[in-house]
Amino acid sequence: MASLGADIVVRRGDDVASRIRAHFPEGVDGLADGAVLNERVIPAVRDGGAFTSVRGFLGAPQRDIRFTATLVRSYAQEWEKLDRLRQQVERGEITLRVAETYPPERAADAHRRLEAGGTRGRLVIRF
Repeated sequence: MASLGADIVVRRGDDVASRIRAHFPEGVDGLADGAVLNERVIPAVRDGGAFTSVRGFLGAPQRDIRFTATLVRSYAQEWEKLDRLRQQVERGEITLRVAETYPPERAADAHRRLEAGGTRGRLVIRF
């Protein structure tokens, strides 16, 4: 989103790759798929480009694209990196998008909302 610093904002959907290619006709050099669009967005990457996803999706080998998965849980013990992120948030360099905060006794409600889909932002359980 422009308010979060994006130069170009592309609406998600089944034709998201063609909308990205409208701005970058040769395809993008690299794409970090935090929206979990997976195979729908791969066509936006140029031949020989790079693609990283969340939740373990690696994509089918194609067009010499380098596929990797970025798993949040693999950073759970990276204290220095996590602290650097905290500092960036506190300085206003990174803006967090929180959809709603839940107390621990309502954790099941948060999980149901997440499973329902369509949530914009993160659901936070505050202890």
